[in-house]
Amino acid sequence: MDRREATKAPPSRSRACSPTRAITLNDRPSLGLLNAVFGKAHTAALRGDHTTAGRLLVEGRRVFDRAGSHEQTSGYAVPHWRLNVFISLLAARLGDETTAVTAQDTATAELPATLPRFATHLEMHLGLMLARSGDVVGGTAYARAALPPEKHSLTLRLLMAEVEQS
Repeated sequence: MDRREATKAPPSRSRACSPTRAITLNDRPSLGLLNAVFGKAHTAALRGDHTTAGRLLVEGRRVFDRAGSHEQTSGYAVPHWRLNVFISLLAARLGDETTAVTAQDTATAELPATLPRFATHLEMHLGLMLARSGDVVGGTAYARAALPPEKHSLTLRLLMAEVEQS
């Protein structure tokens, strides 16, 4: 199959969405690699593989140091504050309160006022930490109070379900 045919062929869902595949295709530091590494870390955390998630957190920080988009404030860039949003959720999933709180504080301090939706995410991460520590009722109430009444994105709905199921 030549390149033109390959671009016309529909990719298989498992290949197109796999962070592992993205990493094996190109391990050069980039925003794509950064997102793939953190995607794998979150998957490992959700599966209970704390060792792999922790290793990938370290790797993700290393990739960020080489490829982070430090000065950008778009919804797709990964400046320092957004890296800390990634870390906040991962650490909450891992039950690492110290890392989570440090990441949340750093992200909150650096978060541009033009992107308030990320403040909602950080508040919900606190609810997840409460739920994961055993206070599911309190964590759920905290996370639910952080949700803006006017819109609940799919990401926020999934995060709310994760808090409720902790």
